[in-house]
Amino acid sequence: MSFKKHLIISTLIRVFLIYYGEVQDSLSDVQYTDVDYRVVTDGANHVLALGSPFKRHTYRYTPLLAYLVLPNLLIHPSFGKFIFSLFDILIGVLIKWILLNCYRSNKISIETKLLKLETLNNRNKYLIKRKNEILNSNNEALPPKYIRMAELSAYCWLYNPLTMIIATRGNGDCVSCSLVLLSIYFLLKNEQTSMQHFIAGLFLGLSIHFRLYPIGFCLAFYLATQNRTLEKWPDVVRNILQPNAKQIALVLGTVVAFGSSTALFYWLYGYQFLYESMLYHLVRKDTRHNFSLYFYLQYLSSTFDVTILEKVLTFLPQLILILMLTVRYGQHRQTLAFGLFAIAFVMVTYNPVVTSQYFVWFLSLLPLCVKNFRNIGIRKAVFIPVMWFISQGGWLLPAYLLEFKGWNTFEYIWIQSIVFFFSNVLILQMLISNYDIAYNYKID
Repeated sequence: MSFKKHLIISTLIRVFLIYYGEVQDSLSDVQYTDVDYRVVTDGANHVLALGSPFKRHTYRYTPLLAYLVLPNLLIHPSFGKFIFSLFDILIGVLIKWILLNCYRSNKISIETKLLKLETLNNRNKYLIKRKNEILNSNNEALPPKYIRMAELSAYCWLYNPLTMIIATRGNGDCVSCSLVLLSIYFLLKNEQTSMQHFIAGLFLGLSIHFRLYPIGFCLAFYLATQNRTLEKWPDVVRNILQPNAKQIALVLGTVVAFGSSTALFYWLYGYQFLYESMLYHLVRKDTRHNFSLYFYLQYLSSTFDVTILEKVLTFLPQLILILMLTVRYGQHRQTLAFGLFAIAFVMVTYNPVVTSQYFVWFLSLLPLCVKNFRNIGIRKAVFIPVMWFISQGGWLLPAYLLEFKGWNTFEYIWIQSIVFFFSNVLILQMLISNYDIAYNYKID
């Protein structure tokens, strides 16, 4: 079956889920539609009346999201879900494009080195044959097995039930994820021009405007554009302070996109926009049940002000891990995707607030790394997702009893949050230990 047919099938599944959600919302107390979708739609209603979306209580997103769902009010209430589902499909397409681009880049790099060999003689008949084949072939052409691997990786996203449900419930995180993938696509393109890096920076800056989490990717993007490997921390610092032309273009694009969009909406909506869409998420204290390890601490201390020490202790572990992962995997184009996945995984796992939609931050990057886990084995390949879903299920049961039955299950939720946290730590450790960069393009 062709990739286009898979796109059609996965699109039809999402359309079915949207209509199913309409039925469930009308018949059940457990609503399929995400509560945030209703908040964003209410914000769009204020925009339509030429007002501020922030007049809607708890609207804490970029105004662009309210503009995006204006058709909810003009055409159909579920129109925004179709828009988010299109971005969801786009992520699958981008995964294939990025992987094909990476394979081509590796192919060109290997063949260029082979063509430079000056020691070829009659005893190197294989190398002579391969050299002639390379000279007479198309550099962009890839063997079918690599195209198939790129498509299989895209299917990991397109048919992922969790991500499909999150998008069709009306969550807009797929927009920021698609912008991150677009920035990766342009950053890793074979041409490696300054304009290409500037465009990558534009998408990265826009993704940060949508959601703050891609800030954690900035240093990895920056280091990936260097021309050499840095093994010591002083060299890393020196590289940051002495940028090349590509790094300057990347930073400029990021600053232009993020700065202009932020300045525009600050001019339109003032400090309220700045606080609700950005600053609030830095000081957010969610006392409602969520997957975070820190949930119960926040619940018990809800009547107290958050101290600076508490904030430092909360964010310091993930900051240290992000820096270590960035230096380890962010310096090379071949390992950048896995580095970004690991960084996103750490940010979600250690975040003071963790909800289901945050999972798409790293799930959208995981398919880019699937080709590098061939040595993981069947047992681990099955164990990892089973453990991840079981640890979530163990949390969802007491959360349901609290939310819909009114039972006091806070302590049980906290215990399951601890289990979920350590499950994530174990999963990341297993993925890092089984990651193999060798599974890229090879000359047959």
